[in-house]
Amino acid sequence: MRVVLIALLAAAFASSGCLVLALQPAYDDGSVVYDEALTGEWVNTEDETSATVERAEWRSYKVTYADRFATRTFHGNLTRIGTSSILDLTEVRGADAGPYLLPVHGIFRVTVAGDLLSAAPLDYGWFTRAMTLKTAGRPAAAVDDRRNVVIASSTTELRRWLTRAPDAAFSAPMTFKRKP
Repeated sequence: MRVVLIALLAAAFASSGCLVLALQPAYDDGSVVYDEALTGEWVNTEDETSATVERAEWRSYKVTYADRFATRTFHGNLTRIGTSSILDLTEVRGADAGPYLLPVHGIFRVTVAGDLLSAAPLDYGWFTRAMTLKTAGRPAAAVDDRRNVVIASSTTELRRWLTRAPDAAFSAPMTFKRKP
């Protein structure tokens, strides 16, 4: 059993590029907020990444994220949970992909302080360890065939968990500086 546990933990650390995604959003209609401070062009010269955050329909954002390999566009909704601002991102798709492809939600704890934006995603290593060790205090989750952690909790359960989520459940934040 100990060998299996060590192998699972080693696999989790080796695949730290995997994602933690949720089937349900971290927001509901009554909790969506809009913060103008989030909009703008942001760069991280160290990682060679950038994010452009624009106002979209209703109280939402269009987020375009680029790294050295690809550019992706997301629809974002901001919500407050406790003292945290949580940005929920879903990938923008051009057409309805049908009932067998589900949109998933990436969840980021974000802060804007002057010209600095920090965005911390849910931490893959923390979730895989909690799942392996059957640690209580995490939302219902499973690993998909791409080795992503998929949270299957309802929005209400997810929001309840996020109010008390340990700091370790979030990765180190990506930090961006506002372009002049």
